[in-house]
Amino acid sequence: MDAFKAALLVTLFFFMFPVRVSGENSCVKCHEGIENPAIREFHKEWKASAHSRSGITCEHCHGGDPGKSGKEAAHQGVHNALDRESSVYYTKIPALCGGCHIAAFSEFKTSSHYSNLITKGTGPNCVTCHDAMATKIIKPGEIEIFCALCHNAKMSLLPGVTKDAKTCLERMDLIGQKIQEVERALAQAEKSGTDTTQARGFLSLAGREYAASKQDWHSFQLNRVASRLKGVERLVQKAGDSFIRPKEDRTDSYENSAVPAAPIH
Repeated sequence: MDAFKAALLVTLFFFMFPVRVSGENSCVKCHEGIENPAIREFHKEWKASAHSRSGITCEHCHGGDPGKSGKEAAHQGVHNALDRESSVYYTKIPALCGGCHIAAFSEFKTSSHYSNLITKGTGPNCVTCHDAMATKIIKPGEIEIFCALCHNAKMSLLPGVTKDAKTCLERMDLIGQKIQEVERALAQAEKSGTDTTQARGFLSLAGREYAASKQDWHSFQLNRVASRLKGVERLVQKAGDSFIRPKEDRTDSYENSAVPAAPIH
């Protein structure tokens, strides 16, 4: 990335999320000791979240003025989440989260989930899967049951898609593990002086494509996700096969432990 692009990104970040150079954040300070157990629990969730670690505080999503100490002044512009004027009204959540999570939002906008949310008010949003403070990532073992809340025979909403979603996530996890295994193998080979330049190239591309597959997931177009994962798998195998390993290590080659390509319907 050249200097101009880097400067532009920094400028955009501070424009979107102005950082207080000094002074306490009244939202954080007040909600931390508030008596209302529900609000206190929200604060607890936020404090344990990636948002907290990244310096994203209450006002970035809910509005308000963290520089004011009085309740009314600090809450200026803040609305109840059930109010259509609220920045966290459920149909506005994807666009709100998408202010930072641009790639995921771009994919989500192509999904029928997003279309139903915006046109009918019945589709899921980011909070549905990730919780309010983005503290949850649904695991393969949970996805089938979770999706079946809507996708079931009784509601006639593509009941078979639940198994496909589980298969897709399981495959994604396994390929992620293989990327880590090959990374460790390359690091070990480099210690003995093996040239891993070509393998590193394949693995780097695999890593980028793997990250893209996680963004693709938000489109919920499972065939598309599966297709990209298949390409990632080939790149990982090329990375594992493109450097010479010691003879004693060759029985544990990537080819012998490749992830089976489960079909996505």
